[in-house]
Amino acid sequence: QAMAVELPIPASLSETLRSQLTDLPRAALEGLALEGYRQGVLSLAQVRELLGLPSRWAAQEFLAAFGCWPDYDAAEMDAELGPLAP
Repeated sequence: QAMAVELPIPASLSETLRSQLTDLPRAALEGLALEGYRQGVLSLAQVRELLGLPSRWAAQEFLAAFGCWPDYDAAEMDAELGPLAP
């Protein structure tokens, strides 16, 4: 079940935001996902789920578009790639 969040936007800014952002609720959700990932609150899988993206690659592409790259260490990369033949 989805949670609804109300954002208190000053009246003086609401029309500007609505005219510049075609989908204000989606823009707010994307901002939340991006900041949540940057702060380490959300994982890549959680960003994917929050935004309803079709794959982990789509989630990585979304993050990369905002200059946010997954923070992998060597152990995580080894686990994802599996053993490589020499």
